[in-house]
Amino acid sequence: MDIRIEGVSKSFGPTVALESVDLRVPSGQLATLLGSSGCGKTTLLRIIAGFEQADGGSIRFGERDIARVPVWKRNIGFVFQSYALWPHMTVEENVAYGLRLRKQPKDEIRDKVAKGLAMVGLTGREQRRPGQLSGGQQQRVALARALALEPDVLLMDEPLSNLDAKLRVEMRREIRRIQQETGITAIYVTHDQDEALEISDVVAVMNGGNVEQIGTPEQIYDEPRTTFVASFVGSVSLLQGRVSAGALQLGSGDKIAFDGPLGAEGQDVHVAIRPEDLLLVESDAQFTGKVLHSSFQGSSRESVAELPGGQHVTFEHRRPLATGSTVGLTAERFTVIVKDTGVA
Repeated sequence: MDIRIEGVSKSFGPTVALESVDLRVPSGQLATLLGSSGCGKTTLLRIIAGFEQADGGSIRFGERDIARVPVWKRNIGFVFQSYALWPHMTVEENVAYGLRLRKQPKDEIRDKVAKGLAMVGLTGREQRRPGQLSGGQQQRVALARALALEPDVLLMDEPLSNLDAKLRVEMRREIRRIQQETGITAIYVTHDQDEALEISDVVAVMNGGNVEQIGTPEQIYDEPRTTFVASFVGSVSLLQGRVSAGALQLGSGDKIAFDGPLGAEGQDVHVAIRPEDLLLVESDAQFTGKVLHSSFQGSSRESVAELPGGQHVTFEHRRPLATGSTVGLTAERFTVIVKDTGVA
């Protein structure tokens, strides 16, 4: 079941939440809506689910236009941020709740509940109540309840935000495993870039009610099309300047030559460089900088250097560097960004 969203818009009074959003999720893939609070990602998910009504545009599950179809007829599974479990019900009763509302036979309900709990690793905990479970186990119950309905589409709204860091990593891998095993088409909302990059087939980075870029995790990280995407997803150095004689001329007048095209002569561009792609070199450096500060991060160190014109770059290295020392740097890989969305 593929999902196609075309021209979806939504306003709340004078506030524009979504502005003509387009998105396609191929059948069997997991797409993540990634962005900061207020960017419109949860509003879009609620519109797909049927909890909110779009002002315009179309939403299709396969060939079926469901924009005006009520939520109970969309055959979706929804995993909420707050788990939304009934505290007075057992695990078994919570997972069976939606099936009972659909008046399915008791034998079928029993089989589907058992299958769902086995899938999320909770067999043997059927008679426990939510208050007797850890946060991760409660989220597994919520996932089993959604999957027990055998939905066409699985929607998840920041389902791991209430968990601690280690458990978040474990659960996102579990979610990805289950999604791949079932082959269900899924849309996942998060503000956590690591989460999005690890579990997704498709990432849609949202900003101010618009989709800034859609692509695979690798495309979003390695080939950002706007300064917002480059800055929001991972750490990055953005060198701002003008193309002059094939080099980047900074505001200070200094020029940096890069091994590759930068754009048309006289064009204003940003050059995005990830810390792991900026190498510390003893000779033949592209440019030099003064170390402002360094931090030890276990497997590597990360330092920030100031270039002669005042712009800063972040780079990774192994050996300690003294604050104030001058270093030579070379970009092993970089991305030229022409479109600037205000993040410098």
